[in-house]
Order: sequence, then structure tokens, then C-alpha cells
Amino acid sequence: MSLEERMARVEGRLEEISKRIDDLRNDLTHRIDGLTDRIDSLQSEVHSSRNWTIGLLVTMWVTIILAILIKG
Repeated sequence: MSLEERMARVEGRLEEISKRIDDLRNDLTHRIDGLTDRIDSLQSEVHSSRNWTIGLLVTMWVTIILAILIKG
């Protein structure tokens, strides 16, 4: 096998590896974007739950304080 043939073969392999790396990069980017969307959704749910919890706690404390004040 001549040097030119070997070089052509090596170049072909390098192109294949480069394409595979690009495919992996695209796949990882797509997965990271999906995970980012899911994390954003979870953060939104946590904030909503926190707001509801605080609202319920404030309502509960106001009710208890009013009950104590009215009864006393």
C-alpha cells in the first residue's frame, strides 16, 4: 500500500470520527436542552407550591390569632 493510499485512508477515518463527534455533540446539546426545560418546569412547580404553602400558613395563623382574640 502506498503512502498516498494510507493518507487517504487516514483522512477518511478522521472524517468519520469528526462526524461521530459532531453527532454526539448534537445529541448531548439536545438532551441538555430537554433537561433544562424539565428543570425550569420543576422550578415553576416548586415556586407555585411554596406560594400556596405560605398563603395557607398565613391564613391559618390569622385564623388562630382571630379565634384567640375573639374568645379572649
